[in-house]
Parts: sequence; structure tokens; C-alpha cells
Amino acid sequence: MRVRIQRAFYVGVRFPYEHGNRAWCRCLCYKGWSLASADSPRYVTPEALFRLRFGEGPRPAWDVAVLSFRGEAGAKALVSRLNARPLERKVLYGLEVSLDRPVVYEAGLADRSIVLVTHCLWGGPQTAILVEELAALGVRGIVGFGVAGALVDALPKGTQIVAESGLVTDGTSRAYTIAAEAVVDAGLAATLVAVATRLGIALVPVKIVTVDALYRETPADVQRWVGLGAQAVNMETTPLYAAASLCGVRAVWLGHISDTLSVTTQTWDSWQRPATMTDVTVALTIGFLEQFA
Repeated sequence: MRVRIQRAFYVGVRFPYEHGNRAWCRCLCYKGWSLASADSPRYVTPEALFRLRFGEGPRPAWDVAVLSFRGEAGAKALVSRLNARPLERKVLYGLEVSLDRPVVYEAGLADRSIVLVTHCLWGGPQTAILVEELAALGVRGIVGFGVAGALVDALPKGTQIVAESGLVTDGTSRAYTIAAEAVVDAGLAATLVAVATRLGIALVPVKIVTVDALYRETPADVQRWVGLGAQAVNMETTPLYAAASLCGVRAVWLGHISDTLSVTTQTWDSWQRPATMTDVTVALTIGFLEQFA
């Protein structure tokens, strides 16, 4: 999606190697922009790549997609519970077929066909590309299965969460929305809460900030994000919601707190945690998929 610039202005940026107190450079910043309309011509589209990928042959069709933003262990746990089978041909952008290490699976549950995409580890661009292609293939809903780092003390490791919204702080989401936040599908969120209640799982709605640079998160960043209302951080929730909304697909992200970024101690409590935390998230995901409508 291309962005049309409305107007621009220049601002001064001070550098640490300034001469005296007056060394400034000028950089181009965008004061406002608007998205190109949905029917504006685009150079690269899912349909164009589908013709190259599938030719005149049949294309895959599913009701629901699950994007696993997890490592190997988390993805395998979900694959096992769904009794999913690996696909033997390439169906989605950038996900090559490997019989030794498959990444895309199919499953059936409650009369619904499900595609499970694993190895979704590369943040906004990968997320948005997959949403675009899945929407073009007719998927009606997308479930994000992931984890997030806590920014506040009220969310200890293992807390099961649903993202009620994502702050538009990443680059990819700006190609899909000019809003400050992208929000969950209200109907899917309500279904998830009902499932959690039935299973006796405490589920906390949170606002997530999405980042592009894993190794560049600082205490100053965390303070700013918390000031914007964020409670947790990951690399995918906002582009998932923003792209799904523009593409006309319902989406919900669920997961648990895997690590913490403390403003107080300026330390990171790493991803090491009991596997039972993932087991709860998997049970919640399966329960939700059974009720998806």
C-alpha cells in the first residue's frame, strides 16, 4: 500500500558532535499523510503472485488461519494439539517447502478448515504480507498465537493476554492506517473471553506496542510506551490488526507474557519459563477455534 504525502516540514536535530551549541542538521519529517484508496493501482498484488505461484491450477482455501509468532517449541505444541499435517507445496510468500522442517500445516476442527503458519518471527512486513495473501485466498479470520514482553509490574510471566489494541509505533502499520491504534475484532475478542471463562483461564486484555528493532529497546523507549498506555510489547500485533482491517478480515491476537522489561531496574527478565505457560495458551487457542464462527 502506497502512502501519499500531504505536506512536509523541516525540523532541526542536534547531534552529539555539534560545534558549540548551534550545530544542527535538517531532516524531512511528515506532519500528515493519507493512505491511498483501497482501489488505487498497486504494482505488486497477491493475485499477481498467485498467478506465478499456482498458474491455472487450484488454489488452497481455508476458513481460518493461525499465525504462530512463536519459536519451535510453541509451534510444535499447537501443531500436535490440532493434529495438523504439513503441506507439501509452497502456498504462501517466503515460506518454502521443507519435508524435514515444514512450516505450513492444515487441520480440520469443528467442520472448519484451518491453516497453521509457523515461523512467523520477522515482525511487521512478514505479518502484513501473510495477512494480504490469506485474505485474498478467502480466509475469514486470522488468529495470532504469540507471546509478549511485559512493560508493567501488573503483568507477571505466564499471564494469559488478549490484545485489545496495538499502538502504531512500527513502520509497516503506517501503510495500512493513519490511526494511532489498530484494534481487535470485537466479536472475536468477546468469543475468546467467553471461552477463557468457560475453561477457568484468567485472561487479561492489554494494549500492545509493536516494535521493529528487537535489539534497540531502551528504558527511555519503555517509559515512552507506558506513557502512551502500552502494557506489553511484541513485533506483530499492530500490523496484524491494521492489515486485517484494511483487507476485510477479522483478527484477534492472544498469547501470554514471556519476559519483562523493567523500567525500575532497567533489566530484562528473559524468555526462560515453564512450558506449562504455553500449554495454557494452546488450550485457550483450541477452545477458541472450536467456537469460531
